[in-house]
Amino acid sequence: MIGRRMVLGGLAASAGAGAAWAQASAFNGTWNGTLDAGGTKLRLRLVINADDSAVLYSLDQGGQPIPAKVVGRGNDYVVVDVPVINARYTAVLEKGRLVGTFTQGGDLPLEMERGEAVAAPVPPPAAPAPAAEPPAEPLTDALLQQWRKAAGIPALAAAAEKGGQRKFWADGDRVTGLPMPVSTEDLWHVGSITKSMTATLVGRLVEAGRFAWTDTVSGVLGAVPGMRPEYAQATFRHLLSHTSGLPGNIPMQNLMAFSREIDDARAERRKWAEMALAMAPVGEMGKKFEYSNNGYIVAGAMLEARMGESWEQLIRKHLFDPLGLKTAGFGAPGTEGQVDQPSGHAAGPNGLIAMIKGDGPTDNPAALGPAGRVHMSQADMLTYLAAHRDRSDLLKAETWDTLHKPPFGGPYAMGWVVRPDGSLWHNGSNTMWYAEAAFSPTAGWAATAAANDSRQPSQPVVGRTLKSAAAAV
Repeated sequence: MIGRRMVLGGLAASAGAGAAWAQASAFNGTWNGTLDAGGTKLRLRLVINADDSAVLYSLDQGGQPIPAKVVGRGNDYVVVDVPVINARYTAVLEKGRLVGTFTQGGDLPLEMERGEAVAAPVPPPAAPAPAAEPPAEPLTDALLQQWRKAAGIPALAAAAEKGGQRKFWADGDRVTGLPMPVSTEDLWHVGSITKSMTATLVGRLVEAGRFAWTDTVSGVLGAVPGMRPEYAQATFRHLLSHTSGLPGNIPMQNLMAFSREIDDARAERRKWAEMALAMAPVGEMGKKFEYSNNGYIVAGAMLEARMGESWEQLIRKHLFDPLGLKTAGFGAPGTEGQVDQPSGHAAGPNGLIAMIKGDGPTDNPAALGPAGRVHMSQADMLTYLAAHRDRSDLLKAETWDTLHKPPFGGPYAMGWVVRPDGSLWHNGSNTMWYAEAAFSPTAGWAATAAANDSRQPSQPVVGRTLKSAAAAV
C-alpha cells in the first residue's frame, strides 16, 4: 500500500528552537479516543515516542500493535502516518487534547486524550473489568449482506478452509450502481498481501541455490549510483522484515512519474530502487522497524538483476505455477473497458467512484509489483494460505521457519504479522480495494476477505468478516 507522505515542515533552527521542541514533545505519550466510522465505533490507542516512532492499537479489532511514525510535529500540531493500514492522523493540541482528522480512504474527526485506558463508547457506570472477547459469529450469507449494506461497500467476499473443507461467500455488485452481482469465483486485488508472496519467492530461489538470505544489496546490485552507504550491507532478511532502514516510499512527486501499466517493469523498478537507496535512512538497520514498500521493490530489483527475468515472470514460474494459482495476475483484475470482474472504488465529491479498468488509474505503478500488485480468486488465495499453514513441500521446513519467524524481534516476519495466538496475518490496499488474509497452523484454518472499497468504514467490516469466516469452518 502506498502511504501518504505529505510531511509538514520541521522546526527551524533558531534561538527559540529549544522551547519549540519542548512544546512539540508535549505530544509524546499515550493517547486514547473513539473513532465513529459510519456507525461503527472503534476505540483507538496511540503511543507517540520521543524518537518519532509510534504505535497504533485498534482495541475493538484485536488490539494488535500497528507500527506508525511521526512525520511532522511543531508547536501545536502532530502528523502520524500508519502505512501498514494506509492511514494518517493529523491533530492539534487544544487544552491537553488532540483534536484532528483520521484519514484512511476518507476523513473522519478524531479527538484523543491522555491516559493508559480508553472508555468504551457508552460505558455503564462502575463497569466491571471487560470480559474476554467473545468468539466470532460464524459467517453466513445473511450476515455478509447485512454487514456490507451497513457499511455501504459495493461488494464483499470471503472464503475459509479447514481440514480440506472450503466455504465461500460473496455479496454485492462489481460496480456501484450497476446490477452486476459478484460471484464466489471473481478476482480480488490483494494489495500488500503480495509481500508474503515475494518473500516466498525469495525462499524458493534460496533453495534453488541462486541466492542466500544473507545476500546484500551491494553484493547483488553492485555499485548503485547515489546509494547511501548505510544500505550496502542490507540483506533479504532486512528488506523483507522492514528493518533495512529504508523509508516507506519515494516522494509522491517522484512516484507519479512511474508507469501504471507497462509490459516490462524491470527498468522502472531498478530506477525506483535507486531512488529509494539514495534516501536518508529512517533508523539503524536491524533495529528500526519502518513499514517499507521500498524494501520490497529493492528486493525485487535484486531478484531481477541476478535472474535476468522480471519479478512478474519469476513469481509466476516459481510460485503461482507450482501451486496451481491459475487466476493470479497483476494490477486490477478484469478487461479494459468491461465489467467482467469487480472494480475498485475511490471516494469522490459525490460519493463512491468506480475505477473501471481502462478509464484511468486503477492500481499503483507497475514498478511496485513486489510490494502489492497481485490479484487472484478467493479459491487460489486459500490454496496459497494452505501452503503456508501446512508447510507444504513447496519449501523445506527451515525455509518455512525463516518466513514465519521475525528475524529481528517484534511481530513482523517475512511478509506476515505474527499474532499472539500464533496465527499469521496481513492486509493490503491500493486505496481502491482492501483485503485481509490469515492462517493458523495450530487451529488449522485459513481465511481471506476482501472488498472493492478501501474507505475507513469498509476496513473493520473486512476484518470482522475474516474472523467470522474462520469461525465458520
